[in-house]
Amino acid sequence: MTKLNVLHLSHTDIGSDSRILKEMCAIAGMDSEPSVFGIGVKLEEGSSRTDSVEGIEIHSITLSTRNWRWLPVMVRHFCSLVELTFKMLRKAVAIKPNVIHCNDTLVLPLGVLLKLYTGATLIYDAHELESDRNGLTVTLGKLTLFVERMLWRFVDSLIVVSPSIATWYSNNIGSKDTVIILNSPVLGSKDAKFNKDYLRNKYQIPSKAKVFLYIGILGEGRGIDLILEAFRRDDVSSHVVFLGYGPLKNYLSEESRIGTNIHVHDAVPHEDVVSVAKSADVGLCLIQNVSLSDYYCLPNKLFEYCFAGLPVLASSFPDILEVVEKYDLGSCCELNSASIYKAIKLLEDVGDLSAIDVDELYDLSWDAQADKLIKLYARLMIKG
Repeated sequence: MTKLNVLHLSHTDIGSDSRILKEMCAIAGMDSEPSVFGIGVKLEEGSSRTDSVEGIEIHSITLSTRNWRWLPVMVRHFCSLVELTFKMLRKAVAIKPNVIHCNDTLVLPLGVLLKLYTGATLIYDAHELESDRNGLTVTLGKLTLFVERMLWRFVDSLIVVSPSIATWYSNNIGSKDTVIILNSPVLGSKDAKFNKDYLRNKYQIPSKAKVFLYIGILGEGRGIDLILEAFRRDDVSSHVVFLGYGPLKNYLSEESRIGTNIHVHDAVPHEDVVSVAKSADVGLCLIQNVSLSDYYCLPNKLFEYCFAGLPVLASSFPDILEVVEKYDLGSCCELNSASIYKAIKLLEDVGDLSAIDVDELYDLSWDAQADKLIKLYARLMIKG
């Protein structure tokens, strides 16, 4: 089989993007020992840098056009895309990849240019349903879909994060060699860092009160207001801990000073999330239906909870509901304050909750996802 020279492209900071890093590490660990490179965008201010993570070479570029606030948003986005393409192109050509792994739509045009120049195989890794996701304007959504359709014939393999998103791409753009790679956590030796009473001790939560944990971005469209409304009720004895970062963090911090059963935990490194989660009783995976991407999602927090052994209270969306029922991970409810409140009260009345049997979840583990990814790359090596 041909030796692989793999290039990952992303408009995010690869050094802090756990999904991309997991995929790169999985490929770097193949028996054929491919060379794995990544080119992303440095999100913080400063000059470009090159990092090495476990034998993976990561290049980070700085986009000065992102600070051109005096321009209209659409014009600024276009300027940033042009700057990103030219800066990445120069580095990418020097790497001479024979597999190009595009991790979002913004770098897909660059991936196609590189494919035409080098003859490389092109993988499109859609981390969401890219044209219909939370925070995307209607105009940008239509533009994203236009770009995907225009460049679709150049894509050799598609990676998606849920079965419904795979079906959507097949029905709306076209059939491709498709692999579903769940965003499962990597479990390591740090699991023992936090004891089972970590959250109770940190926030002085009574031993008889259940601890509900929210993990993720503290932003709109994630059910946070609905969760708060339920936990503000006087007859709810349980506590809720919000772990993460985002625009609603200050708002939640204010709420925590008012409500004695509401707490905010700073974000932790992704490898520590499962360890912290083990000290809670229930994981909250309450996504709001604000986009098709959200409705079809299988979020990483769902897998972080289950591999911490926590039963979940999740949105009754098709893919989430199927996984929760198939693996007996907990319960689902509708996304309104009354349904969430009712579900919380039912869980309070249960008494001791049964822990999830992690040993029965191999199909959801990162080991299983890495195996699927390696098999995809093995097929590409044979074709090459």
